[in-house]
Amino acid sequence: MKKSQLAAALALLSSPALAATPPEGVAFEPRRGFYTDTNIGVFFTVGGENAYSNAQTYLQLGIGYDLTERLSLGAHFGLGSSAQNCFAGYLPGTETCALSDNFTMSFLDVSAAYHVRLMNRLYLTPKVVAGYTRLDPAPVDPDEHDPGSAVSAPNAGVGVGLEYATGMDHFTVGADLLARYVIGPNITAFAFFPKVKYTF
Repeated sequence: MKKSQLAAALALLSSPALAATPPEGVAFEPRRGFYTDTNIGVFFTVGGENAYSNAQTYLQLGIGYDLTERLSLGAHFGLGSSAQNCFAGYLPGTETCALSDNFTMSFLDVSAAYHVRLMNRLYLTPKVVAGYTRLDPAPVDPDEHDPGSAVSAPNAGVGVGLEYATGMDHFTVGADLLARYVIGPNITAFAFFPKVKYTF
């Protein structure tokens, strides 16, 4: 090979256009669109006579859609339990809760998340949520209904998470921390959960 041909070949290999091309030949772009996610983690409430509840299992299932590369909307059903935390106050002269200090909290929420790119494949996802909560049995009973009945109330909250787009097409993994306030019963709940997201 002539020296002039060798020099031309080396110049081509060192060109910026070629250097910017990944080994696969196609720049990575996270998949966006309709998605589902499954989340299992821990759940607890704060406040009440006991300050905080015992940690319990939390399950959340959701669907959503990426409106843009940065903005996503979703709908989720979550289920957790508050264990050993009294919100109705103690009976006079005792440390016995006036109502149940163990109750289930079911959440049906919509959410909006904003994706902030930290590095290739890794995103920070602050979010806001709002929806409805069912508490069964009622931990508070302001209207003096049947103490064993369930009550429902609106909720609102904020959260933050991390998402990593894996090398497996369609799959994203991550973790979320979510805080919600149930309006009326005045109960604050926290959930922390790893997540697996599948984008179609």
